[in-house]
Parts: sequence; structure tokens; C-alpha cells
Amino acid sequence: MSELPQNLNNCFDPRTGLVPIAEAEQRVLDHVTQISDTEVLSLTRALGRVLARPIVSPINIPPHANSAMDGFAVAGTSLPDAGTRTFQIAGEALAGKPWKGTCEANQTVRVTTGAMMPTGTDTVVIQEDVQISHAEAIIGTGHKPYANVRLAGEDLSRDEVAVEAGLKVGPAELGVMASTGVGRVEVVRQPLAAVFSTGDELKNAGEPLEPGSIYDSNRYVLMGLLQNAGADVLNFGIVPDDEAATLSALSEISKSVDLIITSGGVSTGSADYVITALQKLGNVDLWRIAIRPGRPFAFGRIGEALFFGLPGNPVAVMVTFYRLVQPALRKLMGETNLNPVPVLKARAVTSFRKKPNRAEVYRAILSRDGEGNPIVSSTGLQGSGLLSSMSQANCFVLLDDEATTASPGDMVDVQPFEGLN
Repeated sequence: MSELPQNLNNCFDPRTGLVPIAEAEQRVLDHVTQISDTEVLSLTRALGRVLARPIVSPINIPPHANSAMDGFAVAGTSLPDAGTRTFQIAGEALAGKPWKGTCEANQTVRVTTGAMMPTGTDTVVIQEDVQISHAEAIIGTGHKPYANVRLAGEDLSRDEVAVEAGLKVGPAELGVMASTGVGRVEVVRQPLAAVFSTGDELKNAGEPLEPGSIYDSNRYVLMGLLQNAGADVLNFGIVPDDEAATLSALSEISKSVDLIITSGGVSTGSADYVITALQKLGNVDLWRIAIRPGRPFAFGRIGEALFFGLPGNPVAVMVTFYRLVQPALRKLMGETNLNPVPVLKARAVTSFRKKPNRAEVYRAILSRDGEGNPIVSSTGLQGSGLLSSMSQANCFVLLDDEATTASPGDMVDVQPFEGLN
């Protein structure tokens, strides 16, 4: 294989000849620019998309003062300082059906939760604290003015930003936008990702296996990861271990997508043609990183398309995707909050050992001990080809470059899978 560009050595760890993972993560992000294309969608289709424009509320929310409880609305200045006071029940206000009169100082209006506060009232006394006698309500002491009332604009004021641009829309954001009355929103176009695997040994699911062949699982893993991350995915199948075929596939695919993700072919074997093809067609900006599993990783660009060459082993595919591809996708889609997924501490109940000068990611099971404290244990064998261990695990244990071991009882960094999607 031909020599890689000399400038790739600038960020190598001199102890290993590999790019430290933190440096690799930053270099990838530095090469990603947000997609400029946008589209307008209804709220019902906006879940998981990134807002291209802030949502400004055209109204106060709530639009009027309303009762937070079932009870009786009165003027706070009419509440008794001692003993009790009797109020005439002047009417009833229901949610969506306001009482249209004006409540006098000696009157009260029965209200239900969400009902518009009647004119002349600013306080609600809950019904359990009111004694009813015929058409009168008897209220005692201990009640404060303005209690149990939601004020107009208490949640959002008119012309206030309700949801910022660059935020990925979740269920809460959908609710906030719906509460403003906005029915359509402008979002960043979804990235279009092309996926293919390389290897003469690979077969598609459903095909018969031949001697020496295996089923291609990586492509299905990647398509699922990409779809979960918010990308549109094109499946280009399996490309054989052939330089001309690899060049042709990358050249054609790069013309119509935002990013290309391959699996396999980025190591130094005699049949690994992806790196040489990337050199001929575009730029190699990153190659070989100090992490296990996941060292044979390549990143660059072919024309306008970002390129990610992931390892051939399935667990390494998932590790490098979460650490390097997913943050790039988030930036590509216009997310402004690119802080890493939070890491929590848990007490190890099994040993985690590694070599120095590289980060290592273990598949593990996070649970709680008898006292409710978080504990974490290994899934067992950690070979990068053991994809079933990813299904058994619910978290990663992260050991940094300098760590060499974590013994039972040590506190370790844990990254739950739930936060990665």
C-alpha cells in the first residue's frame, strides 16, 4: 500500500504511532460543516429533527390567568384575617367555558382546574378547604393571595423564544411548540448516508453460506445506528476486495450523498483497498486511532462527501460509530449542543485490564447493589468480533489512555447505551 500523507503523523502519539482518541474526535468535528439545506415540516413529522430557526411564541402561555386547582376563586384582599368569611357563590367557570360576569368582593366563583380566572378574582381556595352551605361558601384563615393560580405568560411570554435553533426536537419540544400554536417548523435536511461493506468472504442475510464465508452483520448494524441518529440511509451492499471495484463504488457514491460509511478494508492487509482508494479520490485526514476496539479507522473526504472507514469487526464498528461518527452527524444536522454524552461513575465488580497508551472500551452490564448503588460488571469475553456481547451489554466501561487496570471495588467511568442514541 502506498505511503500515507506525511501530515497525518503530526498528531500521532509518539509512544504508539496512533492518534489519541480525544485528538481524533476533535479532528473529525473540525472537518464537519452543517448542512445548509432546510425543509418545512408539520409538527407530527418533526420528531428527531434539528430546528433551523428558533420558534418564537406569538402568544402568552398560558394566554390567560387560570386556576391550578378545583376550588373557589376570590379576590385575595377579601380573604379573612381571622375567623371565617361567607361568600355568595355567583357562578361557575369551567375549563374552556369562562364565567362572564364580574366577581364582587363578597362573592366567589366555583372553578375547575384550567378554568379562566373570573374578572375580579386572583386567588383560588381549594374545594377541600371550603365549607358549602346552600349557595354560600365559607372560607377560613390561612390562605394566601394569588395561591393556586397560573398567571398569563407564566410559562412563555409573547415574542419569547420557545425553542432555540440547533435543538433536536424531542417529545417535550413538540409539546412546547404545539402550545404556541405553531403547526409547521423549519428543520435542517436529514443527512444522506451511503453504507457498504467490503470483503470477499461476506454474504447477505438470506443467502446460503459457502466454505470460508460469513454473513455481513456490520452493514445492518450501521444502517440501524444511522437511522437512530437521524440520517437517511442508502444500502449499497457488499463491495468485493478489489481495488477497481472499490474505486468505482466510492467515486460514484460520493457524488450524491453527504457521507459514506464503509466497514472493513481500512487496515494494512494485502486485500485492504479502501485507504488507497480514498487517497486517490480525496483526502485522508485521519487514520489509525489509539482505542481498542477500533484502531483501524479512517476519516477523510471525497468531493463534498465525508468519508468514514470503520473497522471490519462488528463491536469495533459500534464503538467507533458512537465515539467518532455520531458526534459528526449531530454537527452535520445542525445541533449546537455537541457536549459529549454524560459519563457516570459505578463500582466495578469484575476486573477490567488494558495496555497503556490507548483508550479501551469494554462491554458491560450496569445494575445496582443491595443498597441501590450503581455497580458494573463485564459481559465476559471482549473480542471485537463478539457482536452478541453488545446485545447482552447495556453500557460501556471507559478506560482512558493512561489507565492499565480497574480492580473489583474501583470506581470506573460508565457510558450507558440509553444516552448514546
